Amino acid sequence: MSGLLLIDILEKMVKLHKSLHAIAGNKTEVIKKGDIEPLQQIMKDEQAHIMSIQKLEAARQNAAKKIAPELLHPSLTDCIKRLNQEEAAKVAETADNLKQIIMDLKEANTLNQQLLTQSLQFVNVSLNAFKPTNRSINYGRPLNGDAIRTDTIGKQSMSLLNIKA
Repeated sequence: MSGLLLIDILEKMVKLHKSLHAIAGNKTEVIKKGDIEPLQQIMKDEQAHIMSIQKLEAARQNAAKKIAPELLHPSLTDCIKRLNQEEAAKVAETADNLKQIIMDLKEANTLNQQLLTQSLQFVNVSLNAFKPTNRSINYGRPLNGDAIRTDTIGKQSMSLLNIKA
């Protein structure tokens, strides 16, 4: 009985992770377009999926404790050892599917993180291009042969080195 419950929970987790992976794919496209409103909705959907996955994970842990009550935190491997051959094979297969989907989801999230980082860098570069600078890029002309240069607009300061080229 507990084996069937564990299988059912794992299958639900697979479905939720597949759905979350699809959302991550949509998120990639929205990030590429730079559209904020759909991105906010996608993030809300992600949060709802994550909450559901957390509930299923708690249920999976409870089901695992019923299968292996002598262990404090039984893993799926511990459960597989205690189930009959048919249930153990189904749990192992579903766990492998879940593991693969989680790896795919991790790759999609890494890509989205990189895209967001690049977008933020672009925004920062764009903002810096519009921000006035205080420092002059060129050296100032020495006044009266002294080593004076212009550091900021309208200000002059003494050079640390008094070198003539």
